[in-house]
Amino acid sequence: MGLFVAMAKHRLSGLGGRRADAVVAIAAIVVAVGFVVLGLELAGTQSRARQSLTERFSDRARVVSALIQAEISSVATSTAATPTYKSAAVSRRVLDRAVAQSHLAFAVVVSPSGQVIAASRTLTAGDLSQALSSPAFARARAGAPAWLSDVLSGGPGGAAVVDLAVPLHTAAGPRMLIAGLPQGALSAFLGPYLQRIGTSTGAAYVVDSRDAVLASSASPLVAALAHTAPVPLRTVDGATGGSYGHGRYFVSAAVPGSTWRVLLTTPESTLFSSVEGSRKWLPWAIYIALGLVAAGFLLLLRRLLGNAAALGTANAQLEDSNRRLQSMNDLLRRAAELSRSNAELEQFASIASHDLQEPLRKVQTFAAQLNATESERLSDQGQDFLRRMSDAAGRMRALIDDLLVFSRVSTQARPFVDVNLGDVVAHVMLDLEVSIEEAGAQVTVDEMPTIQADPMQMRQLLQNLLGNALKFRRDGVLLEVRVTADVSDHVAELTVSDNGIGFNDQYATRIFRAFERLHGARVYPGTGIGLALCRKIAERHHGTITAHGELDHGATFTVRLPVEQPADGDTPDGAAFDGIEALEHEVGRVPV
Repeated sequence: MGLFVAMAKHRLSGLGGRRADAVVAIAAIVVAVGFVVLGLELAGTQSRARQSLTERFSDRARVVSALIQAEISSVATSTAATPTYKSAAVSRRVLDRAVAQSHLAFAVVVSPSGQVIAASRTLTAGDLSQALSSPAFARARAGAPAWLSDVLSGGPGGAAVVDLAVPLHTAAGPRMLIAGLPQGALSAFLGPYLQRIGTSTGAAYVVDSRDAVLASSASPLVAALAHTAPVPLRTVDGATGGSYGHGRYFVSAAVPGSTWRVLLTTPESTLFSSVEGSRKWLPWAIYIALGLVAAGFLLLLRRLLGNAAALGTANAQLEDSNRRLQSMNDLLRRAAELSRSNAELEQFASIASHDLQEPLRKVQTFAAQLNATESERLSDQGQDFLRRMSDAAGRMRALIDDLLVFSRVSTQARPFVDVNLGDVVAHVMLDLEVSIEEAGAQVTVDEMPTIQADPMQMRQLLQNLLGNALKFRRDGVLLEVRVTADVSDHVAELTVSDNGIGFNDQYATRIFRAFERLHGARVYPGTGIGLALCRKIAERHHGTITAHGELDHGATFTVRLPVEQPADGDTPDGAAFDGIEALEHEVGRVPV
């Protein structure tokens, strides 16, 4: 026999060790999954931060592009609205004045077929041939509101120019104004924009489709002397952004209405300074450190669980030795405590009941004397009030008696008898008549069954449920209360539903605890014991009570009770012991 016990204990110890390994394995899986998620999130965060920096850098290029396009549109709009260009005959003097005032290389008005209508004196044959063959003239003739060409040679003194073609809609038919813009003037005009958007370590350029530099963030003189973009920028033609050269980054944005591009360049070390270096590797160092800490924690957990398993085996052996010695003492002690508590509860409830009923007896006595001696002097309404006062005092005494009976639900409980629940509801509605009238409630009662129960406790159960429905009503809404019943499989299911203020369904279990309140006593009076008493009554009858609520829509309470009680229908004595403390506290709160 001793060998068998030793083998059993060894097996239990082995089970404890395997359980510890399983717990550690689960913890390791959880930690690993957490670290994978954390690593992915960290990598994603750094990637998003890097992408955000490049987007912000690209936005700067797009801002310059939008400004240039806005200027082109403004010039085109003002030019197209000039009346002198829309007359049947355009004077050369008008074009010469426009060239002088705007510092243009030349200006010419032509028909869509290229026939010259008027031209400034500065226009040469080469300028005209180059203007009519440029993409700007073709784009404007195709319907573009305005178009700028690439950098062209052939201006005054061989200076580089850019053709601006603007379509004109006149009474004499469609025309085209082509103006030669000196590159130097463009560089002086665009330079301030680029200088404001450039960086101390980067550069900003406006280039055409052949990489000729029209303007840069350098001084206008330097920009005018530059003929083409830096060699590294030529390798990024057609791309919108990326790395190039040795650790540099660029972004490109097309200028609408032209073949131009805005190029911004900067060292990658400057652009990504906030996500590079220590700021990039420090989070990963912390990540690795956390991984080492987690590994150490798992090792410590395995050791602790192993020790706990060994300690649990030793404690189990010790408890097994002590259990036999303490079992008899525990039974005797619990029986003595239960007997003493029940006796104290009986005595306390009797004293509290007597002290509470004494003022009511005096009220009834004085009311009877007043009725006997002063009834002739009282009006009909006064006599009615006196009678109602006496009846109310009588009902209060009956309620106190019922509380005393409920306190003895286990020791002196009334036997179960056949109870017609319809009669019980009728008596309850009579007790609550004033409350129903004050609430203006519409109470509907379906046909009720007959079950085996304690009549007084059934009355208390239904009075609490109906009283709550009347109390927790919504202002301005007709209160509708419905009492229904259904019998199935020898179980009666009673339902009390209303359209009152309702409650959050997460409190559906909590509201049945003693003294639990979801609202302040000043808002809705009461002690918070009503639903707890309902639960106790349902349990004593071998039934259940549940609740379902929805805020501002109402509540439904469902009581399931057996139609016939089993032979041992009373609640065990232990149930009375469980409710001693709550009942003593509640009785002590009743005013005398």
